Amino acid sequence: MATQQEDEEKALVIWSIINCPIPDGHDPCLVVPRIQTALEKSRRDRPYGPLSIIAISNNLTEIPGEDVMRKLSSAGISLKHAHRVHTDMYQWARRNPPPATIMVISGHGELESLASTFSGLKNKGYRILLTYHQRDPVLASLPKHCFWETLLSDADNNLETTTRLVFPYRLDHGTGESPWSCSICHYDAPSFEDFTKHLKCETHAYFEWDMYASKNNVDRTNPANLQLGRSQEWDLLAKESMLYRSAIRKLRGAFAPPKRSKMWVDATTFK
Repeated sequence: MATQQEDEEKALVIWSIINCPIPDGHDPCLVVPRIQTALEKSRRDRPYGPLSIIAISNNLTEIPGEDVMRKLSSAGISLKHAHRVHTDMYQWARRNPPPATIMVISGHGELESLASTFSGLKNKGYRILLTYHQRDPVLASLPKHCFWETLLSDADNNLETTTRLVFPYRLDHGTGESPWSCSICHYDAPSFEDFTKHLKCETHAYFEWDMYASKNNVDRTNPANLQLGRSQEWDLLAKESMLYRSAIRKLRGAFAPPKRSKMWVDATTFK
């Protein structure tokens, strides 16, 4: 048994569900077997063993929605609130040395932006498989690919799979992580119900706004910019953050080095 597991190849599938949503009328419970079929048809000499699938979106309660989320979760797919997929690739690669396979299902733009990441992982020995919409331009400069529509429609019932679906993070392994996580709030939910409740709470909404404000250089020491009055929970978080940033700004000002007077140097005499 130990020899068999040593000969197996691990696989990770990161699925940006907001860029490649499940088409209307398609059964969410069929996503896992379709992914398993795609992996089996593209595998090398080593059979696949443990397979982890993570569905990522920055708006899971809308795309795919809570009912579909529940079906995907019950099928063994991890759910994560995040804006990009690259962090999970790095974390999984650190825990799972090559040879191993990483499949990324996402939109053309995100995959193209990760070209250097894919190249680095490929050079280390990882096999990279990409899946995106058929309507998008072919990414000739990137690794082997297939189309999302083709993957979902490929029902090969005669193909046996060797993959064993596992969650990439397990609470009982003492990692402090779970199959339901929010990267914005650094929150790992103990259950699906707790996860969906978190995505609807004001704490999550505030930290989403805070990230947006940071990216857009919003002055969060100015009360006028904090949307105060939205809720008691929001106001508490916003005011604590404002006081903290104001204190940091004062400290930086107190310990800032004195401004130097400009010195003009004649380029003809500079040595």
